[in-house]
Amino acid sequence: MKKIALFTISLLCSMVLHAQDIEGFVHIQLKTYPQLRLLDLYKSCFQDFMGAEHLVSDRQRVKAYLDEELSTTTLDDLMSWNYEPCGIEGNYVRVSIRTVKENIISEDLLLDAFIRSANSKERPAVESWRDRWHVIIGTIDQMQLGLPHYQQDKAFIDSILSVGKYAISHSPEYREAYRPHYRIVERGIFERELKPLIERKYLHNQNRDMDDKGQIEQLYKQMYQAMIAKDIKALDSILAEGSILIHMTGTKQSKKQYLQEIENGTLNYYSVEDDEISITVNGVTAEMTGRSRVNAAVYGGGRHTWRLQMKSKLTKADGRWQFVESKASTY
Repeated sequence: MKKIALFTISLLCSMVLHAQDIEGFVHIQLKTYPQLRLLDLYKSCFQDFMGAEHLVSDRQRVKAYLDEELSTTTLDDLMSWNYEPCGIEGNYVRVSIRTVKENIISEDLLLDAFIRSANSKERPAVESWRDRWHVIIGTIDQMQLGLPHYQQDKAFIDSILSVGKYAISHSPEYREAYRPHYRIVERGIFERELKPLIERKYLHNQNRDMDDKGQIEQLYKQMYQAMIAKDIKALDSILAEGSILIHMTGTKQSKKQYLQEIENGTLNYYSVEDDEISITVNGVTAEMTGRSRVNAAVYGGGRHTWRLQMKSKLTKADGRWQFVESKASTY
């Protein structure tokens, strides 16, 4: 009797955990794709269970279709992610064609991984998938999500499953909002062959961003030292042509005017102590906020220490960062 009770408790716990897994998957999908419909949740789940929709026998045809996608999309058309797991268990992975457009992996490698994933395993029976979907939709029903066209989508899914089919397209709303362009790859193939390349690129970008942040922070400090030393040549190199300084009063000053006022003694800087420097790098552009205590005498006034905040925009050209705009305020 005791063994039966323990088995029953174990079974109930596994059902609860299974329901929690479904709910967790749904919440993540809704957060990532707020415009989705039930059709899109279903598609991710059947991809997780069934893999690619069809066996692939014609490599050239599949390649031609991928070539067309690559030639007719831009990076701005694509979601920001390189990959995401399918469904609840992640047995398969959606690999974005962004990985090819950003030269992270080659087109041939993605194509080969996709074809081998589609052909490597015997596809489960549709009846097995239908039973699994009934468990999933039972939990989704209880969540009462209020998804658009919910009952219509649910009936459509039931209708295709009843005739032994399972594959569907993303909803029009999903395609319009997110423009999905990806290939389904079996998790083992993905983790062995594709994920290391994606992670290597990520680490490279991360290291590059860290290098850029270090360069920008150093440039900020060099700028203040040049201001103190009235080193006009150094400042001319640090500030881009056409750069603008916006004073606390809102007055805009050109690079030429600013350098003239440092040189002729209108602006005099004596010391600086940095409190905080925050930097965000986005490719060849960056934004920086520097908070420093600056001792200076300006426009005929006496020496005073200001808690000066400088919000700046920078650009990188020929491997060198320059300030293009700086807006001063106090903190």
